[in-house]
Amino acid sequence: MFDDFSALGLNPEFQAYRTGYAPNVIGTLVGKTHPELVYIVIGHLDDMPSSGGAPGADDNASGPAVVTAAARAMAPFAFANTVKFIACTGEEQGLYGSTAYADDAQDRGEQIQAVLNADMIGWQGDGSPSAENLDLNYNTSSQWLGLLFADCASAYATGCPVDAFSCASLTASDHYPFWQNGWSAVCGITDNE
Repeated sequence: MFDDFSALGLNPEFQAYRTGYAPNVIGTLVGKTHPELVYIVIGHLDDMPSSGGAPGADDNASGPAVVTAAARAMAPFAFANTVKFIACTGEEQGLYGSTAYADDAQDRGEQIQAVLNADMIGWQGDGSPSAENLDLNYNTSSQWLGLLFADCASAYATGCPVDAFSCASLTASDHYPFWQNGWSAVCGITDNE
């Protein structure tokens, strides 16, 4: 991902945080008007294979695929605010990479406005519901972001219905360290009901 971000002019950097874990990879598209205001697209690179030919394809190769696709789509354009694209590691072992980033951001006083976390968004589905949807989990302070995301998916006719709902008990993915630091974040998971 470092090379992908570099090719897009996103000045990538590694964030080492713990011995024995690969570093997070961060690409940054600096905002033109308010570079201090930061929006984040994040997905974890690691998986915990258990069975099958490609057990990590959904959980979570699909997440960094979205991070990379968002970076490719956005890199040619200028935005008022900064956008960071983060491929983090250590999620399966305890949210280590995202916690390291969120805690460091808090220490630096980073002004994070919103976080979009993609975790298991590539599941083929079981046909129920039909059409498959994207469950978008938010907590109380992130409701605005979840509803905005769902409205945009509908308005732009993405073809993927978004079911945004409050699920503050979902603490096992990379949005959670951002919630713990008081920032708005949502977690997209395909059809996890």
